[in-house]
Amino acid sequence: MKKSSVGLWCVLVFLLVSGLFWGETAHGSLRDALLKAAEAPADAAAQAELARAYNLNKEPGKAFSSARQALDLMPGFPPALLELAHASRMVGDHREAVRLYEMYLAEEPKSVEALAGNSESLARLERWDESFASAMAAIREAPKKAEGYGALGRAYRIAGRFEEAVEILRQGLVFRNGSTEILYDLGLSFIELGDRPSALAQYERLLELDPETASLLFRTIYP
Repeated sequence: MKKSSVGLWCVLVFLLVSGLFWGETAHGSLRDALLKAAEAPADAAAQAELARAYNLNKEPGKAFSSARQALDLMPGFPPALLELAHASRMVGDHREAVRLYEMYLAEEPKSVEALAGNSESLARLERWDESFASAMAAIREAPKKAEGYGALGRAYRIAGRFEEAVEILRQGLVFRNGSTEILYDLGLSFIELGDRPSALAQYERLLELDPETASLLFRTIYP
């Protein structure tokens, strides 16, 4: 057996034993990304794809590692910058997230995903005008997709503009009725407005889509 085959087999055995390969935490796209990254450890695209799968699986720490490996292999690689930005935002390092989003947007200025993510981090830094502008740019790029409306609604919520947040978030649901992010932000906005029945309605919808996010909202409704 060739050394490369032995190495791949060892990686797969490790993943199986650790629970990453067939475990509950590894959804299909993550398993595929793990396999691809194991087969091509020197492929920056494969490592960036793995970072994306980790971010989608809510594992930003592992996403950091894979994205940085991709950037070591190919400095400035845009997909890796984007995933590193997402991971930074997820762990609350919003200054770093903005820096990385802006680097990515310099290469891909029409990316709705990056504009939306950057909007949230800018809002967390209370850079309101920039945050709203980034979300509005996402809406202009994709007026019939939910991402921009979700970003603007979240920015309004963070800014304490709850009635405006509700209005914009409801617009987003027109384009993606099952968006867990929008439903969660909508629920939080209703809580701030003192409308517990409406907040509970979002909780009930989330319960069918994402029990973990539903639980977070429920603990906010009934702290």
